[in-house]
Amino acid sequence: MPEAPSKKSSTIQLSRLDRHKRDGVTPKYPPIDAGAHLITYLFEIGPGQPGSMGEVPLSHGELRAWQDNMGFDLEPWESQLLRRLSGEYLSQLHKATDSNCKPPFGGLYRAPNLSKKIDDALD
Repeated sequence: MPEAPSKKSSTIQLSRLDRHKRDGVTPKYPPIDAGAHLITYLFEIGPGQPGSMGEVPLSHGELRAWQDNMGFDLEPWESQLLRRLSGEYLSQLHKATDSNCKPPFGGLYRAPNLSKKIDDALD
């Protein structure tokens, strides 16, 4: 039987991207020297597909169907990389549910006025 709802008040945590937007900070992204089109493809297809216990990486069948619908063929290495990117994306998405998870690129985020707030609190 399912547990009764908790009487504790739930607090909604902002994502890193939402915190950056709230504070007017541009997030840091890794440089992309080549293959930016593959990232566009990944999010056009969708970074994952439904599985029996949640999202799973893109399958070869899903990639083939997308190529047929779009009317072009990916190179074999592009298909392999899209599957890998899909898996890495979903892996990081799962890890990021932990509020202590470090970002995959760049340093930990600190609000621009954090040092001032700490100094003010200690005075």
